[in-house]
Amino acid sequence: MAKHDQQLSQDEAGGRMIAYFLRHGFSYLPVWQFLGGIILLQLVWLNELLDFPALLFGVERTGPDIFRGCVLSAFILVVMIITVGHTYLQQQRLVSGLLTICCYCRRIRLSQTAWEQIEAYLGRHSELKFSHGVCPECFQKVTGEAEGKGEGGGMKAEG
Repeated sequence: MAKHDQQLSQDEAGGRMIAYFLRHGFSYLPVWQFLGGIILLQLVWLNELLDFPALLFGVERTGPDIFRGCVLSAFILVVMIITVGHTYLQQQRLVSGLLTICCYCRRIRLSQTAWEQIEAYLGRHSELKFSHGVCPECFQKVTGEAEGKGEGGGMKAEG
């Protein structure tokens, strides 16, 4: 039983970690994307000043090309803006994509007054196909209830 409890506590810890990541993990992604863009900008201008091909491959050294540096910098800035903006929009979709689900009947809230079965909702909003089965706990519960009703609830034959 202790091993089962330990497994449950590990599952709970994993669930909490996933929940924390979903709430907070993506918030740093735009920061890292921005820092990556800054590093790229620095490399462009270091290349213009130090001429990396001349240093690395021994080719003839050329002077700094300010126009090329400006064009590459503008391109990197545009890509940074698009990337960080796209990440922000994806985060907004993720947050607004959280579903409220009834803890009793497992229906999903569509609005303040409308609820829908989870199978129907996921079937309409994804490519999922459903196949129903019975887990071992529910099987034991249902068969236990059926046996309890069968013992005292039936008609007795007279004879």
